[in-house]
Amino acid sequence: MATTRVRRQPGAIFLLTLVMGLAAYAAPTAEGAPELVEATPDARLATLCRVWGAVEYFHPSLPSRELDWDAALVEATPRVMGAHSPEAISDALQEMLGRLGDPITRVVRQTPPPPTPSAQPPPLSRQVGDVLVVDLDRRFGNFQELYMAVSALGPELAKARRVVVDLRASGADEAIWMDQALGFLAGALPSEPVTGPGERYLQHSGYRIQFGATSGGYGTTMDLKLAEGFASAPGAPKRSVAFLVNGRTPLVPPLLAMVGSSSRTFLVAQGALDESSAVKTMELPLAGGHRAIVRTSELVFPEGSQGLRADVTVPANADEGEQGPAIQAALKLVRSGRAKTPARNASPRAGLPTWHADETYADQEYPSPELRALAVCRFWNVMRYFHPDPKALDDWDAVLPEFLRKAREASDARAYALALYELSARVHDGHIFLAERGTVFRTLGEATAPILPRYVEGRPLMTEIFDANVAREAGLSVGDELLTVDGQPVEERAAFLRRHLAASTPAALSLKVAEMLLAGPDGSQVSLRVRSADGKQKELKLPRSRAFLAPFRQPPTGGEPYRKLEGNLGYVDLRLLRVEQIDPMLEFLKGTRGIIFDMRGQPQSTAWELAPRLNVKGAEHAAVVARPLVSSGRRQELRFSDSEISRATPPRYTGRTVMLVDERASSQAEYTAMMLQATAGTRLVGAPTAGAVGDTTNVCLPGAICVLFTGQLLLYPDGRPVQGVGVTPDVEVRPTVQGIRSGRDEVLERAISMLRE
Repeated sequence: MATTRVRRQPGAIFLLTLVMGLAAYAAPTAEGAPELVEATPDARLATLCRVWGAVEYFHPSLPSRELDWDAALVEATPRVMGAHSPEAISDALQEMLGRLGDPITRVVRQTPPPPTPSAQPPPLSRQVGDVLVVDLDRRFGNFQELYMAVSALGPELAKARRVVVDLRASGADEAIWMDQALGFLAGALPSEPVTGPGERYLQHSGYRIQFGATSGGYGTTMDLKLAEGFASAPGAPKRSVAFLVNGRTPLVPPLLAMVGSSSRTFLVAQGALDESSAVKTMELPLAGGHRAIVRTSELVFPEGSQGLRADVTVPANADEGEQGPAIQAALKLVRSGRAKTPARNASPRAGLPTWHADETYADQEYPSPELRALAVCRFWNVMRYFHPDPKALDDWDAVLPEFLRKAREASDARAYALALYELSARVHDGHIFLAERGTVFRTLGEATAPILPRYVEGRPLMTEIFDANVAREAGLSVGDELLTVDGQPVEERAAFLRRHLAASTPAALSLKVAEMLLAGPDGSQVSLRVRSADGKQKELKLPRSRAFLAPFRQPPTGGEPYRKLEGNLGYVDLRLLRVEQIDPMLEFLKGTRGIIFDMRGQPQSTAWELAPRLNVKGAEHAAVVARPLVSSGRRQELRFSDSEISRATPPRYTGRTVMLVDERASSQAEYTAMMLQATAGTRLVGAPTAGAVGDTTNVCLPGAICVLFTGQLLLYPDGRPVQGVGVTPDVEVRPTVQGIRSGRDEVLERAISMLRE
């Protein structure tokens, strides 16, 4: 019996596509010129960056191939920037994606809706000579109706030796029902056990560090979703089966299993075979209603081959009726029992997936415009997919075209580096700092003076002196207010630094700015104008040294790491205390009413030994680690407990404890506070910490500039965040201008009074 199927009309589709494409692309302006969706070169380049990044971090074949994907972006950059229509943009993107040789990863132009199926679909099954034809292109009212209809096929399938299953879906709804129907037929069709393909994809557990070492344990793996096996239908005769598919057919496991591993199952494709329904993909919108599709997983068949091939392919616009080439080819195949193509899964076995560090292009201190664009694209995508705190990325989409422009307009190596400093400062992450060709803060100032300014009540005061002789000779005192640096008003200098330094909180940013106010070339002198407590102004000069820059500054010397205070209280400076001094310290202070731990700075890795000796609460963990787990552009969060706190010995000290904190406590210092809160119930006094806690990783950019950033977060065990807010004190106390100038430590004074209460 002849049957009729809806046929495509190529000419009408072309005309409709053209009209819809023009409507999406252009709207006449006052001057009559078309108005682009992506109106600027940098907006167009931002689209290129997004598509490039999806392939760079998620296409499954990239780690197995000798393909320079950086070069693909570099070569596409001028063409995309010069494109003046959605068609031209899509052409340039397609040329780049074409390097992959992957038909799924492509640009899809705007397409019309699929044709409406005929009101009366053909019968669910019919006999064509000695072949049973099952047509699943239909909608069902509900699952019960579908189940009853498919179950009724049982007697026919049980005796059929030649079967053609027509899966050429005419629409999305039909494809959904087809998916369900194939699930019901999985137990009735195979006449021999079959095994489907596995699905392989990249999985990122955080962002693997590019340079140096980290305790984060980040890594990238090639994960394999297990293949699914199907038993043969009980009592089924040896049969040949052909599946007819088109671009909307759902390639579900039962179908793939039979096509991929049965020698008597064939595949006939009307139009190019599209694996999209069987693998994961990312879809990125383009101008003019176009879309970029990026494959993010691949099929791996039992013998190790990849990809799926049809035994016969006929044109997409060919007759879909009974006399059409597709069904005729299917009938011929099941009757002959032999396929026309000897290898159904003929893709060669891929090479061993290999991780490679980011190329830094170290020979180019001032990279080409295209490589400067690559730097912004790489950094933007890494932050977008792998930064563990999405709240740290304000309006990240808008940042991309803005900094593509700034990098493009950078006139020399210094301007390029400053653009990257400013870009990284848009991420609210106190762990961020830049190493330029191995030198920290090279452009902003690689050395500073032997004094530390801090903002106190909004005023930049000198709060610490690291070389008393130099300060005395210059006539500088603690409490002097900074007015100018090298002739520049201090607030102008501070405004520049605020744009180029990253921090997790406003207070932490103010601290970083203050620490860099006096920075400049190593070995130079900085000229200052300051105002003393009596209101008099003076000008002076101080030497700059790399040794006084924050990352290299040594802890204060000359002071004892622990001592007894009046009132039988203990004081421990955790900036000075070393691991081997913990037990002597606890022995010395064991009879005190309480201990004050000063954590206003960086510790000497003592928390892991100190916390167990204070563990009166029997705590096992102080924090939960939260790491981004990213695959196919989709982000999940992997949470696990931090390292277990040892409880092998009873606590060495059981008295009350207080800790002094402020924005100078960052990263390990914040974790130290969390550990003492968990084990000893330590109360915190001072100001919120820096809000940058967790292990770090880095990304490296053209020009040999590497950027450190937070790779995973630490949360309190109950899920409360620390990143971006800091560890919050129980009692908030901040220094005052009067207190600094009079030599008082108001935070310590408040802690002492708490322990005396």
